[in-house]
Amino acid sequence: MTGGPDVRIPPDWDDAAAQVADAAVRRVLVLGAADVGKSTFCRFLLGHLRARGRRTALLDTDVGQKTVGPPACVTLAGADRSALFVVGTTDPVRGWRRILDGTGVLLDATESDVAVINTSGLLAGPGRRLKADKIAVVRPDLLIALGSGSDLERVVGDHASVPVVRLTRSPAARRKTKAARRAERQRMFRGYFRQASVRAFARGLVPEALQGQVQAGVLVGLADAYGTDLGLGIVANAVALMALNVLTPVAPGGVHQVTPSLVCLGQDFSELRLSEP
Repeated sequence: MTGGPDVRIPPDWDDAAAQVADAAVRRVLVLGAADVGKSTFCRFLLGHLRARGRRTALLDTDVGQKTVGPPACVTLAGADRSALFVVGTTDPVRGWRRILDGTGVLLDATESDVAVINTSGLLAGPGRRLKADKIAVVRPDLLIALGSGSDLERVVGDHASVPVVRLTRSPAARRKTKAARRAERQRMFRGYFRQASVRAFARGLVPEALQGQVQAGVLVGLADAYGTDLGLGIVANAVALMALNVLTPVAPGGVHQVTPSLVCLGQDFSELRLSEP
């Protein structure tokens, strides 16, 4: 079976997808090192489940290399709804608490039959602890361990009570350089802001403690009156002491909070270093 043009699907992936479709599995968490094909497997599994009539959702908890939605966010793409939770960084260690919060919030928001949770390739050191915390939040019915390696086995071994299926890596997977990863994030940001326009917001919507972080190029999260994230924006400039111009696809009417992140983008959506406030 194939997962699309030029993608060869290993036979054990077919077996795993059939097992998930036939079992009482509601939450599947996919683990593996970087560049083993986790995103490819997630897409394959979701397609298989949809073909079997299951209502599915993909929860993408990798804030640096996205399958769906913009970087610096936990994102949900489901049969019932799509949503994001702004983490504010593309570094999973720096975004630890927000990633866990977003994972819990978006999982609770979906009514899909099966949620497939994609994760980053960080497995060793802090990655092992982050995966343990994420597994505690998700409470998966099944772990998919893609590829091999001692770091992956340690993560799986920490959760012996959770059923696990070990699968071969994608034959199409290739190691990406740091430059390639940055270029992919740039592409995802550019796609997210393709339909954006510059909108004016009151500077008072920025929490007082974070006012010093407001500068041109800073990525901001836009939330409603209940603290629910509506989307992202990029500070264009501070037009006056009390106002901000923000490039965003989000309509301004429902925005009640503007929160600066740790990400700064250039005009071409490439990542820049933040200057000191």
